[in-house]
Amino acid sequence: MWRNLLISALAFTGAAGAQDARAGFEYPMTVSLMTAHTHRHAGEPVTAAFRATVYPAVKLGPNWFAYGAVQAYSTPYFYEALTSRVRQLHVNVLQAYAGYSRTGKGWALTVKAGQLTSAFGSFPLRYDDARNWLIDLPQAYGYYYFPVTVYGMPGVEADLAWGKVDLRAQLTNSSPSNPRRLWESDQYANWTFGGGYTIRHGFRVGASFAHGPYLHQQHRFYRPGEAAPRTLPATGYGVDAQYGRGRWTFTGEAQRFQYPYRAMPYFFSTTAYGEAKVTLSPRWYFAARSGVRIRTGGRGTDSAHEVVLAARLSQHQLIKFGYLAVDGPFSKGARDNVFGIQYVVRINPPGAAW
Repeated sequence: MWRNLLISALAFTGAAGAQDARAGFEYPMTVSLMTAHTHRHAGEPVTAAFRATVYPAVKLGPNWFAYGAVQAYSTPYFYEALTSRVRQLHVNVLQAYAGYSRTGKGWALTVKAGQLTSAFGSFPLRYDDARNWLIDLPQAYGYYYFPVTVYGMPGVEADLAWGKVDLRAQLTNSSPSNPRRLWESDQYANWTFGGGYTIRHGFRVGASFAHGPYLHQQHRFYRPGEAAPRTLPATGYGVDAQYGRGRWTFTGEAQRFQYPYRAMPYFFSTTAYGEAKVTLSPRWYFAARSGVRIRTGGRGTDSAHEVVLAARLSQHQLIKFGYLAVDGPFSKGARDNVFGIQYVVRINPPGAAW
């Protein structure tokens, strides 16, 4: 999956060159409208929100390029925020980096620096609503207090695809469990490594590793009298796999993060999920995700199970009808379940080359 994405990204940098153009610009975008029904909040059970993400990309000669991902959304859009009915508009720069690419016979190399999506795991490549088969995110991923953020982080990264092998190394200013902005305090170097092997076409296995300090002194889980954040590095391990054949596609991940403390016992978070998607017809597909999360520190075990029936209204339009069922020590039973409808439009304005 990483290997295919890397080659696809590099294809843009070479597309204009194939047309005798030294530079080019494009800005595809995804616009989504979502309505959800749940009793997670004491107010009205039905809510509606939108999300728009634009992906500007600039080719700057045969090897240099720049890429970005900027999203604007109203709250509560993401399922994790449905406990609140606060209406706000947020704008986030998820990615904004400059890159250098080289390709050869059977290999492709990219080096990039700027605001980067975490290189841990495989789901961050599918945070766009048009690429996510379902509506919600897996339990390991989210925007606040999750092991792996889908926000970007300042850093540098190198990606290499060589034959059936793909490798990546990333250095960021903070942990994927607690991203920090450049102007914020308590920034500590974090390393993330990953790789995979494509066993055969459509079947890939991979692994990830992350290590570095994860706390800051104003963090909700940083207690008075605790050791300095720089002396408490978190460690995460993960494995993932993707398989596709005919009408069926499967993907899944398992992750374990260890968060050390001195003033209290270590905190552990273990998550695993599996997804399946089957194409029912050229316009319809059905997808399901089942996941479990085990956390120490009195937070217990919770599970999430989501199903979606989706219809492709056109080449660029998709509508999803989904139901999410959750269970855990802090769950209110069926009142926390969510029925959602998400309408997604992919827009590809004409690019420019010169």
